[in-house]
Amino acid sequence: MAVVQQRLSFPLAPAQPRRGNHGPGNMPPPVCRFWKYGHCNRNPCRFLHADVAPPPPPAAAAVKKPNTWVNPSSVPKPGGGEAKLASRLPPMKRPQDDARPASPPKRLGGGQEPGGWCVGDGFCGVAQLKGHAKAVTGVALPEGSDKLFSGSLDGTVRVWDCNTGQCVHVAPIQEGEVGSLVSMGPWVLVGVRGAVRALHTGTGKELRLRGPAAATMVTALLAEDDEHLFAGTEDGVVYMWRMDQGRHCFDEVAALTGHEKAVVSLAQGKGTLYSGSADGSVRAWDLESRRCICTLAAHASSVTALLCWEQVLLSSSDDASVKVWRAKPDRDDLDLEVHYVHAEGERVVAIDGTHDADKKPVLMVSRGDGIVRVYDLPSMKNRGHIRCNGEARTVSLRSPGAVFTGDASGEVRVVKWTPRVEAEV
Repeated sequence: MAVVQQRLSFPLAPAQPRRGNHGPGNMPPPVCRFWKYGHCNRNPCRFLHADVAPPPPPAAAAVKKPNTWVNPSSVPKPGGGEAKLASRLPPMKRPQDDARPASPPKRLGGGQEPGGWCVGDGFCGVAQLKGHAKAVTGVALPEGSDKLFSGSLDGTVRVWDCNTGQCVHVAPIQEGEVGSLVSMGPWVLVGVRGAVRALHTGTGKELRLRGPAAATMVTALLAEDDEHLFAGTEDGVVYMWRMDQGRHCFDEVAALTGHEKAVVSLAQGKGTLYSGSADGSVRAWDLESRRCICTLAAHASSVTALLCWEQVLLSSSDDASVKVWRAKPDRDDLDLEVHYVHAEGERVVAIDGTHDADKKPVLMVSRGDGIVRVYDLPSMKNRGHIRCNGEARTVSLRSPGAVFTGDASGEVRVVKWTPRVEAEV
């Protein structure tokens, strides 16, 4: 059956009458030049004996928005979630706060914040959460919760109070190391060996989602919507579950096979799942048929992260590059080619995208040297960085108004978006 595309249009409001209309074209009659000089003796006079108000300025032309990349999953939901989160973040204590001037000081060294680990325009460091003994593999703030969850290779999940920044609970994981951790609505999902553990933060209900082999580590998790959960494993399989909202459980749907090495990154587009592997390839899966419909020889090394934006796919790799893919002209949407290659000069271990406090799109690029760079999109202009204690394989931007990083030392850092201030000249 042919697909008919219909362009949506909005009805125009009826034209409103203007005050002071004077005949055709709405042009008033000219002012009497004799009246201007004070000696008009015509009565009546067909010209005006009054000054005409200057014409109103022309309506400003509609400013066309640039063709920037917009990540739908990062757009804040209505309801003031961004303001609520910002109020819950623990403030970073600075001894010199009382002595700070009312106006923002001139940026020094590129806008370096006190403490030196958060440098740039439009964001500031808020807190450093220490407690994990090994690398952090996931950070998530569940919907409706004031608790931040973090998972680590030390075999624990820590729960942090967003009001105080204190760790309020440490949950040891029976299976050992935590390979990945994400949230899906009120659920916290933890990838471990042989399973995905699920905790409902509202009811306390716990589930164990089976699928992977007992000794196989879950290396990647993805929950972009309220319906599907995906898990990539070290044996190259992607498992898919569907959320049953009525029964509050997850039903296993499929196991997608084809990768020869571990699946280390996942991204979801419109009707398509993308999986990145340690062998440098990216596979595209149709979510309806659950079949691989495209394979890309994407990178020379492991594909560490994938990100779907409006009409493009971004991929990062240990080969020190970030690639932007888009559909070939006049070809199928899944016939992708490289549109742009960004050379970072250092291993790229993670990427993610969001909007800043001014609603501008930004890309976060986490490097192997512990630096997370912040780039404007689509220009890729460097606007600052976050310095972590070792490489940060976890960069979470799914909470409006905040950035969470988890690094190799076991530390979680919290960064808050602020209105951007241009540097003084």
